[in-house]
Amino acid sequence: MSAAQYRILSPAGEQREDGNADVEVAGGALVLAPSSGAVLRVPFGQISSVTEPQPFTVRVTLADGNAIELSRLGVMRTQLLAELRDGRGDAAASAVAAVGDAAVFSARSGGDPAEVRVYDDALLVIGATGSERISFSFVAAVQVQNYAVTVDVTGREPVILSQLGRRTDELVGLLNDRLREARTRTAAFLASLLPGLDPMALREAAGLLRDGVAVPAGTLDGIHPDLTSTLVQIAVLQDRQGAVAELARRTGLALGFKQLTSVRRPAVGVTPWQDHAATPHIGQHESPGGSFRPGLMGMMAAGVMSGGPPMGPGEFAGPGGFAGPGGFAGPGGFAGPGGFAGPGGFGGPGGPFGFGAGYGAYGDYWAFRALGAGMNSREQRPMAERPDMTRGRLTPATEDLSALTASGEDPTVLAFALGSCPGRVVYEALNHPEPMTFVYRAEGADALAAINRALDDAGFQVAALHAAGLAAPPRPVALPTALTSALIAQVPHDAQWADRIAELLAE
Repeated sequence: MSAAQYRILSPAGEQREDGNADVEVAGGALVLAPSSGAVLRVPFGQISSVTEPQPFTVRVTLADGNAIELSRLGVMRTQLLAELRDGRGDAAASAVAAVGDAAVFSARSGGDPAEVRVYDDALLVIGATGSERISFSFVAAVQVQNYAVTVDVTGREPVILSQLGRRTDELVGLLNDRLREARTRTAAFLASLLPGLDPMALREAAGLLRDGVAVPAGTLDGIHPDLTSTLVQIAVLQDRQGAVAELARRTGLALGFKQLTSVRRPAVGVTPWQDHAATPHIGQHESPGGSFRPGLMGMMAAGVMSGGPPMGPGEFAGPGGFAGPGGFAGPGGFAGPGGFAGPGGFGGPGGPFGFGAGYGAYGDYWAFRALGAGMNSREQRPMAERPDMTRGRLTPATEDLSALTASGEDPTVLAFALGSCPGRVVYEALNHPEPMTFVYRAEGADALAAINRALDDAGFQVAALHAAGLAAPPRPVALPTALTSALIAQVPHDAQWADRIAELLAE
């Protein structure tokens, strides 16, 4: 919640109210709570645009034309804009029944900033003043040139997305993957419905019956004479069989299927893999069972046996010997000038642990000591064991194609029919208990295809699109208006259904 200065403007731009208020985004709505006055709650679906007409001023325009201007938001302005963007995006996706989870990109569409969301079945482009849904079933190609992504769509102008930066290739790859996955789901679904259809005929049918696309019965029967009748028998509710027969008799019948829910399954863990603890064995390099004793004396003996100069009488206690001048403890010896700890020795200037290079004759031993082993192996510091590492192995995300079904109490695929005649297109849900048949006005040779695309743009949420009255849920701004302006009648499934349909088709 943040404090702000607000103004409420009429559709004509006249100021209706102003003052101070608390602003927050909660419960799927923008909530404005003035310091004095009633609370204004605006659902995301009723917000037509979010703009900044002036620096540091946010204008939220409602579906009815009224607007709310918010200023003096301070550092909360950025957070409010982000929450409004996410909320409007979720509302737009819900309004058009986008399937699955979204991959989100920031881009420009038509010269304006936009949020691009890629779902399982569609591309959703959300701008400051509206949103549009592009079904993958109507996408002809995805191309990239000069860091601009062009999506060619059947029946409309291409969608051009730019200023994606380094995510350009990522978006193109994701779109191509989703297009391929959509075709795979259609082929798997039809294979489960028609296991007796040969592979080449099944491939041809899947290429036509793309997700949400209605195909004329004559075209389907051209693939196999019994294809239409079999699909009707399998996918249509028993009490709709008569309606389909009546539409086939009076109109040019077309059948289609639309996926309603995602069958994508997230990655899950399975049998864990264990990396068992391993006890360090570095102290076993000088095992007492070896040929030489551990420690310095053993290494000196090993050096002699490996070809070093013999240790004669003058080597141990004589001049230059172990204890004599120049020997172990004498001048230039182990502890003398130039010896182990003296200048130029192991620990002095010029030595390996001082300023020089090389470990001398016993470099291996001192490296071993640096790792924690002592001359007396019983007193050396024990090394810590490596911990037992247990990791989960993941099954990658996949699609449960067996979940695609058009039958049962809760089918995941909608079966529908479109019937066309001059000036009219009839829409009928076949495997859902939709109480109404919808009749639309449509002219031209591609009337059926035009209504088909409009239905797909609305996510086939026809009942919500045409709901009216104060008790009906508010119609989201994201829903297209082509169907509402083309609607002629809603015919209930009662005893007069056939007569009413015949009357509407004869007009």
